[in-house]
Amino acid sequence: MATGTGKTCTAVALVDQMARAGWVKRVLFLADRQALVKQAADAFVEHGFVGTTVNLLKNRHGEGRVYASTYPTMLGLIQESTGQGARFDPGYFDLVIVDEAHRSVYAKYGEIFRHFDALLVGLTATPKDEIDRNTYGLFGLEPGVPTDAYTLDEAVADGFLVPPRGVSVGTTFLRRGTRYDQLPAEEQEAWDALDWGEDEAPEEVSSEEINRFLFNADTVDRVLSTLREHGHKVAGSERLGKTIVFAKNQPHAEFILQRFDAQWPELGGRYAQIITHASRYPDALLDDFKTPGKAPHIAISVDMLDTGVDVPDVVNLVFFKLIRSKTKFWQMIGRGTRLRPDLFGPGRDKTSFTVIDVGGNLEYFNQDLPEREPSQQKPLTQQIFETRAAVV
Repeated sequence: MATGTGKTCTAVALVDQMARAGWVKRVLFLADRQALVKQAADAFVEHGFVGTTVNLLKNRHGEGRVYASTYPTMLGLIQESTGQGARFDPGYFDLVIVDEAHRSVYAKYGEIFRHFDALLVGLTATPKDEIDRNTYGLFGLEPGVPTDAYTLDEAVADGFLVPPRGVSVGTTFLRRGTRYDQLPAEEQEAWDALDWGEDEAPEEVSSEEINRFLFNADTVDRVLSTLREHGHKVAGSERLGKTIVFAKNQPHAEFILQRFDAQWPELGGRYAQIITHASRYPDALLDDFKTPGKAPHIAISVDMLDTGVDVPDVVNLVFFKLIRSKTKFWQMIGRGTRLRPDLFGPGRDKTSFTVIDVGGNLEYFNQDLPEREPSQQKPLTQQIFETRAAVV
């Protein structure tokens, strides 16, 4: 099911129907991250499921009808309770639901599925079909043929999701680097004129070199300015809508926040925040980000918000890193697809979201998105010259 079409809600409805019919007594809901476990446990309560839901991350000895857990926690509980009289014996659960089934359900965590003699349901927007990581094989299915599927295009056409619109920034240059002999004559002259320090002008610039040029104050400032110019606004166009910036790593996230605060000191503090596993109180920050109208309005993240997190108010995504996993790319796109009625005012619903792509990811995955607004691409060597000048 496409991201945002209600996988968790579907799971709740399935459990409810099976419980009422007497097919299941206890259910295990597995997710790969703590935030998703909490989100799932909350969903069973919010959707009115009759029966106690136990979050095993917080209450390992609780008793209920639905148990939510991460893979490592469940595996540890199984290993702790081996032998006669074990709590989680093979027949303890009648149904095991695997959320984000494309992720960590292989290798050592496969022991969980071999241990429990239960019905197995997997939920994912992006199943894998690699030989060593085959989501279909885990469920005994033919590669590429899921039990059921509901695609992004179908969901958009049916009015259950909103489509993306793209803004590309510096695609080819950042993604691949460039070679001197591949440039037109006028750009070769500009290349030769660059200040390369004491070294001769190189014949080729690698992605690592490009990162050295591009991940600097000038580059980040320009990307943030693009966000301010092209991103969706809310509150009568007075405030940038909820935005996720996908940073390359923790230092990169910290540098982006530093440059944001430097460019807009009047917004410094809570307006933009880093939300990563290294953050202090990341769950509290995420709850604030999910709350409409409450800061932070910009979440700068590394991996933590790439998949599974449901924030309908998100209207801007900034891909400030290279992505080469098709699964991860579509999961990240899915952060913006949720419907949000009245986001821009009474009767003015969210109808699209903006993807600002700094790493050529849209081109790499052949996604020719309708443009948010026309964008102008500078010659590659002009980008190098400007960023080197900024560094010098």
